[in-house]
Amino acid sequence: MTGKRSHTIAIVAPSCRLAPEAAERVTALAGRLHPGRVELHFHPQCFLSHNHFAGDDGERADAFVEAANDPDVDAVWFARGGYGACRMIEAVLPRLTEAARAKTYMGYS
Repeated sequence: MTGKRSHTIAIVAPSCRLAPEAAERVTALAGRLHPGRVELHFHPQCFLSHNHFAGDDGERADAFVEAANDPDVDAVWFARGGYGACRMIEAVLPRLTEAARAKTYMGYS
């Protein structure tokens, strides 16, 4: 990250649910490592539960598209990796705007 402005990172869970405690730990860590430089925004969808996913396919797709298309978001972070992301990709790609193309995407599995 360069410059002095704060960077906004939207966090979505395109696969498995994220525990609220994990979100709290990540927020605290970001605050310690990058005070005033990073704003983490966990989409409420991260904490939904549908079978072993973080919401049904539509809820996960909608959350991703919302975060990706938001011009105020600098990056989108996948809270959890896995098969669920593959289940929604065809529904997501046609809905992405120019704002989505300009972002950085991060994740882990």
